[in-house]
Amino acid sequence: MLDLVFYHSRENRCSVNALAGAIETFKNIDAVFPNTPAALREALRRPAGGVTVAAFSFFTSQKEETAELIASLRADYPGTVFLAGGPHASAEPQETLGMGFDYVVAGEGEKVFPELLLSLEAGRAPAPGVIKGVKADLGAYPAVSERYGLFGPIEITRGCPFACTYCQNSFLFGAKQRHRPLPIVLSAMDAMLSRGLKDIRFITPDAFAYGSADGRALNLPALEEFMRSAHDLAAAKGGRIYVGSFPSEVRPEHVTPETLALVKKYAYNRRLVIGAQTATAAALKAVRRGHGPEDIMNAARLCKAHKITPYMDFILGLPGETPEDDEASMAMMTELAALGAMIHTHAFMPLPGTPLAGEPAAVIGPRMEEFILRLESRGKSFGKWKEHRAAARRRRS
Repeated sequence: MLDLVFYHSRENRCSVNALAGAIETFKNIDAVFPNTPAALREALRRPAGGVTVAAFSFFTSQKEETAELIASLRADYPGTVFLAGGPHASAEPQETLGMGFDYVVAGEGEKVFPELLLSLEAGRAPAPGVIKGVKADLGAYPAVSERYGLFGPIEITRGCPFACTYCQNSFLFGAKQRHRPLPIVLSAMDAMLSRGLKDIRFITPDAFAYGSADGRALNLPALEEFMRSAHDLAAAKGGRIYVGSFPSEVRPEHVTPETLALVKKYAYNRRLVIGAQTATAAALKAVRRGHGPEDIMNAARLCKAHKITPYMDFILGLPGETPEDDEASMAMMTELAALGAMIHTHAFMPLPGTPLAGEPAAVIGPRMEEFILRLESRGKSFGKWKEHRAAARRRRS
């Protein structure tokens, strides 16, 4: 028997839930999912009849706290095997090994994670080091874990064709989108609804691209089939679906009268998270967004006409942005706010594995700071841009 203690922090619960689903059929793996450091320690104290594995999935922003936690746990639980995965481990596997992990799964773990656990349980584990993940067939694995009761937003699409220079998605999961088959999505929904979880949300880089062959051209029949089927199943059990709101988003050029009509007909949300990021054609091209400023404004106008509130994401301090780019962003945010949009602000953080990993952020000048603070005071903007900027500065120091 192998005892798996998988740290189930709020920030990482979606990736942990997926991996829990991948191992739930293996009866010789006994897993628990503590969600605080104290609960993690308590779980590691339980008697173990065989191998004990402590597993972690984490983002780059969690690197320092994870390193401190692992150092402490290794000292207190010397017989434990420590295993890491997730975005930071996948992009920086050697650095992650240096943090004190025995094994690092670099890439998607649905296949190799159970294989590694079973080899440890059988006493034939590979030498410590990096285990390369393989792209998962999303139809072969459940989206949630019924055995362990781990539920949350359901991932319906993985991968992104646009490869924006600041984002890890395409570089971790590939440029070809893979959609979870509709029967698997509905099965996960049914498991949640049957347990009284009535609000169903989805994870996807672009909710309107579900069923698309390339992630660029919409497949409206497939999108409507998904939304209609999900709505009907949820409604039959007193539930509701949310499409294109957190933790999903949509691309501005995919906001059309047709997609908005589907939201109004089948989904419960009356807000959409839309990736704008910056305002000028040159800046959008530099980060490979694949759309222009006119697409952002058109999306906002369409949302207003359909009585849907757009939540427009903007990244402050993108490398290479000029004061002129800042002025254009402020002008666009002003116009968007007048159309009823909310501005969701982030500050650029260099992420490993992306083209901008080694680039310093552009300075967020006092004029932009004052502008954002005024928007926030008027209830037109929100976001963690200050925290993001501080984290980026810590990484550089």
